[in-house]
Amino acid sequence: MRKISDSDLKNVQLMILDLDGTLLNREGKLPINIKNSIDSLLKMGVYITFASGRVHSSIIKYANLFDIDIPLISLDGALVKNKSGNVILHKAVIRPSVVKKAIKYAETNLIQIGLCHEDEIFHNEDSATLPMILEKAGAKYTEVNSFEKYIKDTLEIVCTSDNKKSLEQMARRLKFPFSFGNTVNVFRSRLYPNIHYLECRKAGSSKGNALYKLLKYLKVKEKNALVAGDWYNDISMFNTDAIKVALKNSIQKLKLKADIILKKSNDEEGLNEILEKIIFLKS
Repeated sequence: MRKISDSDLKNVQLMILDLDGTLLNREGKLPINIKNSIDSLLKMGVYITFASGRVHSSIIKYANLFDIDIPLISLDGALVKNKSGNVILHKAVIRPSVVKKAIKYAETNLIQIGLCHEDEIFHNEDSATLPMILEKAGAKYTEVNSFEKYIKDTLEIVCTSDNKKSLEQMARRLKFPFSFGNTVNVFRSRLYPNIHYLECRKAGSSKGNALYKLLKYLKVKEKNALVAGDWYNDISMFNTDAIKVALKNSIQKLKLKADIILKKSNDEEGLNEILEKIIFLKS
């Protein structure tokens, strides 16, 4: 664990905060104390944005709450775009041939599949329960008779199944040497014990790479950025030289990479500990 000084925290110019499990409590609500702290930091000139596995449209309400118009990181880095839509730092559309291959494999192996676009997730009748078990809070789900019209603009392919081996086999089919240019991850659900997920994005799309794009855009040094997260999709941010903050409820892999481990969980407003300290140091 790297030692972070008060001086390091005082010099923080950019914060990238995960939403679910970090900023928000388990009910998906933003505690008023954390809201007040973010308001204070913004007034002090600190850039703050959000990084999430959610689709872009479901993050905008938090940007509106604080009137934040620097780019937001959605779909775990597949899209880096501000709420106004006039600044797009990264938009990685998956090749149609890969999307078609994933759909065919899912249909053959009874795997539920959804295609994530900027603002909604498309699924068919065979994946009717996808909206209930997919952990993409706030997303708009649309059931379609055919995926044909929605293949072209897919930013992320998401699949769910209670058969982890089937998802792992699918993951292999979507990676080299069977397919090129994709990043594919299989991981367990944090809410449903028997459910696993597969996520496929274009290679180079991650929260960590999105961080570097934001640093360049805002002209902020890596050491003057702070990231906070709790889950597997936050690991890429914790592989950077930014100040890394994990909560009590964060997975062990993040805690091992963290510079600061907070004593409280997201349900205990844990993030406010570090926010209040930075406010104090900057005052």
